Amino acid sequence: RTAAQRSRAFVVDGIPVVSKKHPIDARYRRSSVTSPYGLTRETQRGLARMIFAARAKGVRILVHSGYRGYAQQAQILASKIREYGSESLARRYNAAPGRSEHQTGLAVDLWDGVTWGVGVRNTKTGKWLWANAWRYGFILRYPNGKEKITGYAFEPWHYRYIGVADAKRFGANTNLTLEEYLGIA
Repeated sequence: RTAAQRSRAFVVDGIPVVSKKHPIDARYRRSSVTSPYGLTRETQRGLARMIFAARAKGVRILVHSGYRGYAQQAQILASKIREYGSESLARRYNAAPGRSEHQTGLAVDLWDGVTWGVGVRNTKTGKWLWANAWRYGFILRYPNGKEKITGYAFEPWHYRYIGVADAKRFGANTNLTLEEYLGIA
């Protein structure tokens, strides 16, 4: 894609893809933005339904991070490079600006309010999300063992909204990546 095309996301079968290989630029604008997390309306609706369903089962889901703009993502990456003392290590978990799905309003980082990081997968919240997020249109975006495909290390907290119909094709407990699903891996 040319620089001029980066004001829009790369789209495959109606699904926007933003990644290290398919960046957007600072001109990119989300559609139908909502509060409080800056997600698209459809993403926010799916999230609300998912949180409600989890709560009914005694599971607490909190949003750690929703929308992040281009400049905010640049600040986060710079901060993580300083924190880790290594740019390559920081980039395993933190996207450069324009390469973060958070900029689309389609991605959300979820947790239980207590355990953060890879430990999220072992919490009641992490286990519930792994088994049920697809029912509400969300997929685990960076599954374990798929760093060579996604460009990012395992992030059991990062969920991406792709819509219920497509997420149902993923189903529960899958290590399928969005890239594999769309045939661009």
